[in-house]
Amino acid sequence: MFYPKISVLMINYNHAAHLSLTIESVLSQTYQNIQFIIVDDGSTDCSQTIIKDYASRDPRIEYYFLEKNSTYLSRYQLWFPKVTGEYLARIDSDDLWYPNKLQKQLDFMQKSARL
Repeated sequence: MFYPKISVLMINYNHAAHLSLTIESVLSQTYQNIQFIIVDDGSTDCSQTIIKDYASRDPRIEYYFLEKNSTYLSRYQLWFPKVTGEYLARIDSDDLWYPNKLQKQLDFMQKSARL
């Protein structure tokens, strides 16, 4: 069965303390056909180092770094054009996902579309 690609968008600002766990929760999803866009919004902690490390090990990660912190609305307006998936999921950089979150949501959306 064909499953559409899901794009995951995460904007980070100074969440280095939580960042590794958040990234791991996305990368360890049971549904693996994802594009993972990580935008660092001008962090002044070690967030960029953490993001670069993960990106060097996983080709599904696309990362972008802003030099200074931007407004909430512009954060998303700038990055939506980078999304290539049929579906979009968004995660905050201090959140965690259960391993089957994306699969459950995808199954629900596909089932609902057939009703």
